[in-house]
Amino acid sequence: MTSNRSWGVEAVGFRYCYVILYISRNKDNIGVTNFKERRKAFICTEEKLDYYKRQFYNFADEGVAGETSRMYMSINKRDMAVIRKQLIHFLIDAEDFNLCSMQSKLAAIAAQKECAAEKKWMIDFDSEFPDQLHKMMAEIKALDDTIECSAEKTPHGYAIICSHGFDSREIMDRWAGIATLKKDDLLCFNWVTKPKEEE
Repeated sequence: MTSNRSWGVEAVGFRYCYVILYISRNKDNIGVTNFKERRKAFICTEEKLDYYKRQFYNFADEGVAGETSRMYMSINKRDMAVIRKQLIHFLIDAEDFNLCSMQSKLAAIAAQKECAAEKKWMIDFDSEFPDQLHKMMAEIKALDDTIECSAEKTPHGYAIICSHGFDSREIMDRWAGIATLKKDDLLCFNWVTKPKEEE
């Protein structure tokens, strides 16, 4: 091996990243033959997001026939400087940590609320009716007109993304049973079911 071999180390200087989780869960795959739960968690920079969105299909294709896989992504960017400090402290204390698990450990650290570089909130809106969705978003806007709201489709309804937090108590009481406040969380960005084999 030559001393100047390139190991494909990326350039330094990235300030923010996202947490990505690929997962096929037991609860989504009840009755699927030969199913075993799988997961892959890691962090990536914004420049790599499109690549990892495409890579998710490879993860889904590695499952068995009929298996459903999901891709989650943090709604808030994560601060690399804070992640780095948290990682250093962890490694000092965990002398026997298996370095082969570094990707998933970095994702776990980055997902901590202290590492968030933005203040967006997510509300899990468990309804397929757009008129209900728009009504709740209008109520949030009426409460605080500085909030920008957007909606993302999820497997069982929508996720409402709010640009910042607010006093949510009354609204969440009114929408109890349909809406759940998640705050800084992962959004189910994509989901795929591998086709069943033909009989």
